[in-house]
Amino acid sequence: MKKLLNIILAACVMASCSLKEDHDSFTNRENSYETVAQCQACVDACYLAIKNIYVVHYCWAVEVPTDLWYVNTSTPDPKCEISPSKPGVGTTVWTQCYQAIMRCNECIECIGGSSIPDDAKASLIAEARVLRALYYYHLTNFFGDVPYYTCMVKDLEVQEQIRLLPRKPADEIRKELYTDLKENALPYLPQVRTSDAAGNRAGYALGAMLMAKFAMWYQDWTEAEYALGLLENIYGEFSEAAYPLDDTRWSIKNTRESIFEIQHAWNAAGTKFQGTLCRTYYPGNIAKTWDNKDVDEGVVGAWNDGTFEGYLDDVYMPDWGREIPSTSVVRATWHMGCFRDAKDSTAVQKETTSATYCHKDRLFDPLPLKFGTYNKYTQRWNAEIDTLALQRGYNSKGKIDRRIRYVLGLGNMDPESETYGQTFKEIRTEGRPYAGEKFWVPGMVANYDSNNYKILRYADAVLMMAEVKCMQGLYEDAMTYLNKVRARAAVDPLTGMDEETVMKHIRDERARELAGELHRKYDLVRWGIWYDETLKYAPSGTKNYLQANIQPCHEYYPIPDTECALTVDETGKPVLSNPAYEAMASVEAEGDNEEQEE
Repeated sequence: MKKLLNIILAACVMASCSLKEDHDSFTNRENSYETVAQCQACVDACYLAIKNIYVVHYCWAVEVPTDLWYVNTSTPDPKCEISPSKPGVGTTVWTQCYQAIMRCNECIECIGGSSIPDDAKASLIAEARVLRALYYYHLTNFFGDVPYYTCMVKDLEVQEQIRLLPRKPADEIRKELYTDLKENALPYLPQVRTSDAAGNRAGYALGAMLMAKFAMWYQDWTEAEYALGLLENIYGEFSEAAYPLDDTRWSIKNTRESIFEIQHAWNAAGTKFQGTLCRTYYPGNIAKTWDNKDVDEGVVGAWNDGTFEGYLDDVYMPDWGREIPSTSVVRATWHMGCFRDAKDSTAVQKETTSATYCHKDRLFDPLPLKFGTYNKYTQRWNAEIDTLALQRGYNSKGKIDRRIRYVLGLGNMDPESETYGQTFKEIRTEGRPYAGEKFWVPGMVANYDSNNYKILRYADAVLMMAEVKCMQGLYEDAMTYLNKVRARAAVDPLTGMDEETVMKHIRDERARELAGELHRKYDLVRWGIWYDETLKYAPSGTKNYLQANIQPCHEYYPIPDTECALTVDETGKPVLSNPAYEAMASVEAEGDNEEQEE
């Protein structure tokens, strides 16, 4: 942490700015808080770290190692091949969050001492408090107990004190932040949806949402209900009419349902945002399959002769990108949605019910797929998109969840497209989906990722209220809230009779509604079921898969060894440590010794 906090102790940039501009350094504290524009510029700098956190590796750390997704890559995060000495994306999350917290603390104190008008002063300080809470939300979710401070690093003495802070229990941090937001932030912010706030900035809605998230972690259902009630007063009745499902696409920016989006737009230099987070949610093979002409003429293949443009895994879909670089992509587990030929001896078209693939517990069932031609190479029936079922909203097994098109990538499910109904090559043979259109980028070229990342939205809050009601023993009320979300998806309402049944419904509904939105691991850890549920549904196979590495300690990331080594007190003892990883550390040490002996 010493490395993290060994910063130039000064203030923000002297200029009026927007969140699209870069302000990476704090300089000249003495005269950077003299005007509203200067104070605003300093608060803007507090947003910068969030873009650096939400990268593809963060997705692979908090969304992939769960019951919903997997990705085959050598990167350590998605397969939980992590330890204090190999912290993966943990180093980025740790460093970026504490840099941002340092900035927030300075803004709160320096703007408080400025001479700008009181109303502007109060709102800017409140915004900085909300952002500080957001970064601690990430730290406590990601690492559990972490060092906590809210003062400005005004001199070397304070810096040294902060450097030696030990871990503080995560729930104590959450309780303090809940009170801080309730008493010192929300009263000074306009009570409006985020989409109605100037510049879609962090404001009242995000503050209330974070309060609810914190209270859910430390299981104070009354406080959680209070915070969610604040959101309900603003956002109103949840329905398709008020909040269209199509608006959940990340490419549709700053919608009414949004509570917080990471803004990706043209910056001051006129260049586009470059990122790979959305790319990992694409179909994996973007090239058109090699055709006979390619083979006969002896050319390398479709990728090199240009015919790949606009193809996503053998389906022509130019609206979703023409030249997309190769990146390891997320695939759904059988738990999300399974459609595979049973492959019995009679070669009958039959959908499998084997626990090997789906545990008889599919979140999206039925899928809008049907069996087509017989594939003599795989000895299975190819799956095809059932366009008739899509049009009418059901097939012989029941209603088809409208969210499938957005969450799961099966092929082209857009009726307006020239290739409507065509199935991705991998889906035809495997029956296991990619991620869906919710995350795809219109006109993507290279790593141009113009989508906003919808991190928090109202459907999440509605499902949280369902959980609160369940924990209060109000099961009918819980199902009322849950079924509001299901109604927008055009699926039948569910019923529940006891806490176990209702909570199972809520957990599954959060998976269907929020899949891919970077919540799933946090939800499973909060419920105390992450290890068991992930191990149950993770694909088995080579050492690249999650099953080979996952351990209970991986529910939280370790603080990087490099940070622990920099927090040594006067006795030479590190202040920060990773107790949950002690056994792993001893194993690693033995391995190192063996290698040296050899």
